[in-house]
Amino acid sequence: MIDMLELRCFFHEPDSFRLDRLAVPLIGSIDPQGELHSLRHAWESVPSSFSDMAFKVFDFNAERPNPHPFIAIKASPAKLAQGHNVYGSDDLGECALTLIELLHAAYPQVSDVLDYSSWEVAEVDITYASWARSAREAKQFINALCNVSNGQTRARTGFDGTAYFGKKTSRLKKIKVYDKLSEVVQYLAARKGSKNDPAKYYTQALLDWCVGMIRWEATLKSRWFERRGIPTNLIEMRKIFDAQAYWTEATADLFNALEGENMNSTKDEDVLAKLKAGFPTYHARSGKLSYAKANAAYRSYLAIKERGYKHTQELTPKETFRRHIEMLEECGFSKAQLQNMTGNQGAEIVPMIRYAVVEFRCQFPDFSKAA
Repeated sequence: MIDMLELRCFFHEPDSFRLDRLAVPLIGSIDPQGELHSLRHAWESVPSSFSDMAFKVFDFNAERPNPHPFIAIKASPAKLAQGHNVYGSDDLGECALTLIELLHAAYPQVSDVLDYSSWEVAEVDITYASWARSAREAKQFINALCNVSNGQTRARTGFDGTAYFGKKTSRLKKIKVYDKLSEVVQYLAARKGSKNDPAKYYTQALLDWCVGMIRWEATLKSRWFERRGIPTNLIEMRKIFDAQAYWTEATADLFNALEGENMNSTKDEDVLAKLKAGFPTYHARSGKLSYAKANAAYRSYLAIKERGYKHTQELTPKETFRRHIEMLEECGFSKAQLQNMTGNQGAEIVPMIRYAVVEFRCQFPDFSKAA
């Protein structure tokens, strides 16, 4: 899918261009005599029914001489069209039209003076997904991916659950691999209670589909296309645009680097299953079965794996910690194992390429096709 798109367009008659005639919000500076100078248009957010689009006029006035003023618009076509970008279209023409129509609706006076034959693609994010068996496993794989490199495709340190490849300042391409569910959760939390809270677009079925989703995002810039003889003019590019082919070529080095690479995939579900089997609690009055004790011990187990035995011991009430250790020992762990745990115990060696199987035909959930 096209996850983010930046388009640029020149004005039809640059010689008669006047920034103050476009009715866009301007900022500037005032000199001691009260005169306004250096008027410019800063990046602004143009709202739609579902999301926002970034918009800016690059005027290149007398203080920054350039005979070709232009505008830039940038947004996620999927978010503009449906409120979320969990899945979306590969069609460049369709995606571009979504942005251009919003600009025309918000600023018809700007659209009227643009040279529509000059629309060009400045940057495009193409993303596809593979799946791990769980959200935790997806994050574990992505963190392990930070140690992978091949040729010019070298990893940069990222956040937990995100891996970056390529220089930040690259004028060709960048690659980002991330845990989609975590990104969605953070996005919704940051916008909770806002005027246009996006939570209503992220149904439970959509969130469930995100569990274990690993997103492989390739950011391709105009120079990347130019080096391959691909026109960046929108009218020409839309005729030949092949999102899957471009994404495959851009990510080839990274996927080649995964061949032969292994990772330790912790089988935490086995530990939880043993705890539940060994420590169920029956409530006599209700007759219901509870796994509260098993779940509490399991949380201590995860904390030990992630933060270490001593650190977890310091943060847990003494009797609670002792009880959880005894429960884990009954499940087959020795105290020595727990005290020296590095995250590899109870793990299987898994080829990393398993997590990189991207099926282009599986990029839409079944419920979206039914709709």
